[in-house]
Amino acid sequence: MGDGKKKGERLERGKVGKKPSNLPTFQPTTLRVIGKALRKVDAVSKVTGATRFADDLSLPRMLYAKLLRSPHPHARILSVDASKALRLEGVKAVLTGKDFPIPFGILPVSQDEHALCVDTVRFIGDPVAAVAATTEEIATAALDLIDVRYEPLRAIGSAEDAIAHPEPRIHDYGDTGNLHKLIHLEFGDVEEGFAAADLVREDLFFFEGNTHLPMEQHAALAEWSADSKVTLWSSTQTPHYVHRALAKVLELPAARIRVIATPNGGGFGGKSDPFSHEIVVAKLAMLTGRAVKITLTREEVFYCHRGRHPTLMWVKTGVTKDGAITGMHFRSLLDGGGYGSYGVASTYYTGALQTVTYPVPRYKFQGARAFTNKPPCGPKRGHGTPQPRFALEVHLDKIAEQLGIDPAELRLNHLQPPNSLTANYLRVGSMGLGECIRKVVEGSGWKQKFGRLPLGRGVGLACSSYLSGAGLPIYWNHMPHSGVQLKCDRSGGVTVFCGSTDIGQGSDSILAYIVAEVLGVDPFEIRVVTADTDLTPVDLGSYSSRVTLMSGNAALQAAERAREIITPHVAKQLEIPGERVVFADGRVFDAQDPGRGMSFAEAVQAAESAVGTIGTVGSYTPPKSAGRYRGAGVGPSPA
Repeated sequence: MGDGKKKGERLERGKVGKKPSNLPTFQPTTLRVIGKALRKVDAVSKVTGATRFADDLSLPRMLYAKLLRSPHPHARILSVDASKALRLEGVKAVLTGKDFPIPFGILPVSQDEHALCVDTVRFIGDPVAAVAATTEEIATAALDLIDVRYEPLRAIGSAEDAIAHPEPRIHDYGDTGNLHKLIHLEFGDVEEGFAAADLVREDLFFFEGNTHLPMEQHAALAEWSADSKVTLWSSTQTPHYVHRALAKVLELPAARIRVIATPNGGGFGGKSDPFSHEIVVAKLAMLTGRAVKITLTREEVFYCHRGRHPTLMWVKTGVTKDGAITGMHFRSLLDGGGYGSYGVASTYYTGALQTVTYPVPRYKFQGARAFTNKPPCGPKRGHGTPQPRFALEVHLDKIAEQLGIDPAELRLNHLQPPNSLTANYLRVGSMGLGECIRKVVEGSGWKQKFGRLPLGRGVGLACSSYLSGAGLPIYWNHMPHSGVQLKCDRSGGVTVFCGSTDIGQGSDSILAYIVAEVLGVDPFEIRVVTADTDLTPVDLGSYSSRVTLMSGNAALQAAERAREIITPHVAKQLEIPGERVVFADGRVFDAQDPGRGMSFAEAVQAAESAVGTIGTVGSYTPPKSAGRYRGAGVGPSPA
């Protein structure tokens, strides 16, 4: 983009430049960055292999860590003898559950994990001991020398099994027996809705669980400094929450902990929890005084899991002859695995979004999450919403067939209106679902194919919805959900500091694009510093499709504040009203006479000369939910 000056032309600070001949007539409403097909700001480093992921990092005298994992799905730990492992040459430290008495977890209501199991293992792969050694091979060999004695307990293999067998309890908390969470919500009189219906149908569905498979496995590197501070580099989606877990478990002041989220080679939700291996390497680094790294094997990534819950669902819906819904009752039973993770939130999500695609005037939801002796489930690509969408859409297809209505027409005729409030108090803003269905119908040749293909062949369609952003922080507070600090340098350089994590979705680029649009500079000349708890303001993490909405708004506010600081000083030099000052193409100039202006660097210099160093901040907090019930904070904008 450049600064718009002719070759050889030079502008002194405080002087109004001559009009460059190659400048087009400026249109103030034209977006020059947003909406254009630009490459990501980190694209070159990614495609050339220059990006350094967590496992690419190395420090002098670095040790390698390995975890010993349980071979039993459910057992009491009777003893752990690590004496032989400690005698193996190259082994520098061994940790067991007694070294981690303080539990942790991502949700305040589910602080049920230990970095290493203290007295009970709850799934095959639960970590029991950790070794730090001079090589990965020695650390692996040392695991075989650790003697663990177990007393096997009855294993719970499914959610139905958990209901049938409340004992032995997998955890000593939860709503009852082996049921972690029970939810009962009703909005309006659903039985009244069924009584008003021409057809009432009920169906039972099961959605099998699945897990993430990012190209990059989990990895973390920790260093204990000479001034007694720990730094953790980790492949994580939530550096802020990892920081909180480390402070709690290690019993260190938060100011002595630094978490840096390295570029993620894929996350999909599976790197949203604080994990045992992150805490273990930090503790090993403190114990040995040396840097310690761990990279999980692909098998171990499956043990970490946190993938999609297997979910059993029952839905009962009343409709009129034309397919309008009069009432709906939805039940879900989630297989949560061995720990809480985000499970309480996932359970609420399985009942939340059924109402936002088609009007449901009366709605009842009952949800339950069970503990089982399997790797814990958590957030994966939609976080509790794909399962019920599958059930509801198939259910509606069956209703359409009974009514003799084209399933595409049934949906088109009954769309949730834009700018509306659902029965369960979710705010729907824009509504593009109708246009989407019509384009799919036209593009697929739906009218020519539906019900007209040979036996065993057919076409189908289904609709879904999600939301942008999380309505509430994971731990209750009134602070912003995302913050941005912006520095404008007298050289014309702009640096954006934000705690958000780029997991491949391009959030670093979004920050650069937004700031570039507001300040009129080249997005590829903006320095973006993210996901470092020492350098950047808090962002709560990359999950729930929240980063563009929340960090983006914070960046927009910070950039607009910087523009407001610079504008009056440019206006003064140009002798024009401030509302005529425009930032575009690396210049700051008069909207009525684009040739009268200066470079962005000169504009910053003019402001800095008058008011000092140019730095601004921006933040974002989502609007309060319209609902006042527990679970209403699922998200500010269903879409």
